[in-house]
Amino acid sequence: MISIRRLTTKDFSLYQHMQTGMDNDYMLTVFERLVTPPDNYLYGLFHNDVLASVAGYTYFPGGNIMLGRLRSDKRFRQLSYPTQLLHYLVDTVKQDPNVKFIGGYTHIDNTPAKKILTKLGMTHIDTYHSFPAVNLKPLITDQMLWDEITDNQKKRQAFQTLIEDGITSFPYEAYYPFPLTADLIPAEKLRTMRIFQSPLTAHCLFVDHDYKGEALLNIRYVHDDVLTTPGLFYTIDQLLKHEPDRLPWFNFSETQYHTLTYEDCFRLEPGWELHGLFI
Repeated sequence: MISIRRLTTKDFSLYQHMQTGMDNDYMLTVFERLVTPPDNYLYGLFHNDVLASVAGYTYFPGGNIMLGRLRSDKRFRQLSYPTQLLHYLVDTVKQDPNVKFIGGYTHIDNTPAKKILTKLGMTHIDTYHSFPAVNLKPLITDQMLWDEITDNQKKRQAFQTLIEDGITSFPYEAYYPFPLTADLIPAEKLRTMRIFQSPLTAHCLFVDHDYKGEALLNIRYVHDDVLTTPGLFYTIDQLLKHEPDRLPWFNFSETQYHTLTYEDCFRLEPGWELHGLFI
């Protein structure tokens, strides 16, 4: 008998006993947060009374939802339970009138996951190559410090300029990009995000604090001249001098990634694809 229900903190022991084959599963350390509404929801598909598959979603501003946390017990992996569970989640989320976009984020080479996203009706939206820098010095070719934008109205206009320029998506957090709309960045996030503008091109650098297992300075610069525009890496380097314990986390587009000539400056990781469904 197959059944699906939302998981709670009382289901932690059931999750512990899943045979996922994973040596280090971060979900074991944050399970309570992942099952705690109103932002996070985790569901389980049960084969009789055995937890066979797990998946969940998180709410983000602007009516955005990100699916994820897919886990499968290896004893049931030939039964398409993950796909069945994700279909259930998508149908559940669609009932919320505030939801405008449902996304899935997966490695470029994860063909099985991308096939599942396609079955859910999702299409490819954007590709990112996101990883930290380990040595910025070879990238610093000048000492041009960009101008910081501190006025919230001008900060908002910086995002509006990206929208008008046709930028497809924007990493709200590390590993969480969404289609770029005026509603994606709420007032509080806008207040805490620091935005710097090139005095030569008027292009903007967007940075804020993040944490994904380690403290990050999440860096977004969307233009193709990432390696050649004067002052960009010098400005980032000056920021890091005040926060030496933060790891500079870059979110490169496909075009930017293929222009990288100092690969040893970064801790390279496999690329990611954003797939999604607009409601």
